Amino acid sequence: VVVAYYTCECPPGLMGNGKPCPKYNTQQQQQQQPKVKYDGKTPTESTKRLLDAGLLCGCTKPTVDPCDGYHDCPSKEMCVADSYNRPSCQCKPGHVRDEVYGCVDEHPPGLTLRYSSNPDSKFDTGRGIEYLTQGDRYEEYGVDVIDDNAEEYLRSLKITYSRPLPQGCLLDMGEFYVNYTVATPWTSPEFVRAKRTVVIQNVNECKVRMNDGNIGSQCPELVSMCDVDAGAACLDEIGTYTCQCPEGTEGDGFLPIPRLRPDGKGGFVGTMIPKAYNGGTGCRDTSRPVIELMGPNPKVFRVAKTSGLKGVVKGANDNADANTRVDAILAEQRTTYEKDIKYMIVATSGAELCATSTRPNVRPMDCIRAKDHTYKGVVDLTARVSVGEPIHDGAPLRWKVPYNVMDDAGNKAKTVWRSIIVEEVGLDQFESSNEATMLTNRREEVDEAVREALEKERKRVAATSNNKRACPPCAPCDCKGKKDCGGMSVSECNSFCDKKLAAASASSSDASCPPNYLERSTSYDRTELNHKIIQDLVAYLEGLIGPSTLMLLLVGCFVAVMVYSLQRIVRALFFSSGPYVRTYYADEEREKMMMQNVSYYRSPTAATNRSTTTSTPSSSASRPPTASLSSQRNGIFSPQQNGTNVNNTTQQQQAEQYVSPFRSNDGTDNAIYQSVSPITPRRSDGNQTQPSSQGYNLRSNR
Repeated sequence: VVVAYYTCECPPGLMGNGKPCPKYNTQQQQQQQPKVKYDGKTPTESTKRLLDAGLLCGCTKPTVDPCDGYHDCPSKEMCVADSYNRPSCQCKPGHVRDEVYGCVDEHPPGLTLRYSSNPDSKFDTGRGIEYLTQGDRYEEYGVDVIDDNAEEYLRSLKITYSRPLPQGCLLDMGEFYVNYTVATPWTSPEFVRAKRTVVIQNVNECKVRMNDGNIGSQCPELVSMCDVDAGAACLDEIGTYTCQCPEGTEGDGFLPIPRLRPDGKGGFVGTMIPKAYNGGTGCRDTSRPVIELMGPNPKVFRVAKTSGLKGVVKGANDNADANTRVDAILAEQRTTYEKDIKYMIVATSGAELCATSTRPNVRPMDCIRAKDHTYKGVVDLTARVSVGEPIHDGAPLRWKVPYNVMDDAGNKAKTVWRSIIVEEVGLDQFESSNEATMLTNRREEVDEAVREALEKERKRVAATSNNKRACPPCAPCDCKGKKDCGGMSVSECNSFCDKKLAAASASSSDASCPPNYLERSTSYDRTELNHKIIQDLVAYLEGLIGPSTLMLLLVGCFVAVMVYSLQRIVRALFFSSGPYVRTYYADEEREKMMMQNVSYYRSPTAATNRSTTTSTPSSSASRPPTASLSSQRNGIFSPQQNGTNVNNTTQQQQAEQYVSPFRSNDGTDNAIYQSVSPITPRRSDGNQTQPSSQGYNLRSNR
């Protein structure tokens, strides 16, 4: 069997597999139109793949793609065929041709700053500010280029800094700038720039600790180097810090900082030099201890003075030989005084110098008190005090003993001297002198005890007055269950109460006190001020007359007041003689005062004339009016009894029985009445009584 093979080939100038194309696939045949490159012969890459796959049916004349196979255009240009199908390089869309720079971007790019995504970061995107703190590290986040050709612009992006950045922590406070620039020489200006402002804020170096896992671990330069053990206090300042020594010390307050070296000009070189750093001299204690003598000063030793035999008769003591022997014995006796004083000081460690007849059992520490005021408080140096040997004070039989002490810093206290006097007393004066000494010692002990008690009381009052008084908690409002709550509804009132109670429980002390508490606080402050005035007055009197005298004065005043009060009570209970009435006749002024307090009574004659029972003056004798401080009834200002009239039958009978010694010939008493002008009486309620038409003639008893 012979098998024949054949192939189909297209004539020159045509492309295809030579086989007829199916009629049902006309659209696919149109899409598979063969194309050749710019030279008109070489098929394009897509056409070549179709030919190799046998997908181009028939024989078709290829079309020419002028840009396929054309030379490469510049980066911002592309190949474009004209109406005659001639290729050329033209600017890409969004670009325009510049005579100098060729195709350039029609719109300059936009630059947007990038920021950290850390929520703790602080920045102001509106002004392009980024906030950092001393000890932070600067990280470059760059910019975003807003343009279609962003990648091309990023390749030409230039980043510059206003100052060199340190490798590591930012130590210096201030600010610097970061400029992001993209060149656009065809524009004016010839660049596009974005600016980032970095602000470095102050850090409190006093709170930075070494190896704290944060700033202290990464930036040891920011750790404060104050001599805390010597009492130095760290003070934060803008951009740096300084160390301050406590009172009573001197130095720069710093520990030596190894990274800082002297520059030979009195300064130092290195990074982060603290303010007032002077080599790290620390704080040296310069406060001198203070020594206070306790007990008697001067210390007096009394000895019996050698005098020999003393006679009573005149001339019995004129023995020259006896006097010479006495002087020799006395001189020999005086040579032993200093030795004896030294021995007593050594044997008792100085305790004998403060011992008295009332306090014979004392310790050496009872004679002296030494204190050193340091930043840690008062240090007791009494046990370190040394007692020196007695030294002659210049005068005979007088010595002085020095006391010295030194603290841990080598500061010596000012030497304190105790005077010693040896008194040579005759036998006749020895007993009285000892009694006077005992009284003096007792008075000094009382003064010392009172002084110590007052000092303790002052400290207690000072400690109490320094305590802050917190406002008492507000009284809870109670509106629940009430119908009327000050204009609020019940629900509004309950809500207000709940908020108030919640606020009161949330804060331990309210910043604003209620008015009544402020009044109590003001009253308390006023009382405390009064107490302070009284305390200062007592302290002044104490310094003026002495504690013991002041105590006796206060006790005496108290006893005098109690005796006077008791005397008044006893006199009122057992010796009272009733109300004491005194009538003054001395002058007219006292008489007027008496008449303003008298009780006035009706004239019997006038009363008789006004009574319903008629009587003539000749038939009845009238009683003259009287003025008295007694409580007689039925006067013109006395209340009526049982509804009867003032001129009742009893008065009429008394008037008839009474015969006036001042009656005139016509049977009336007008003669005596005319000697005193009528007086208009006044009631106790202040209303003036009009004079009666009958005319009352009133007078006081004389």
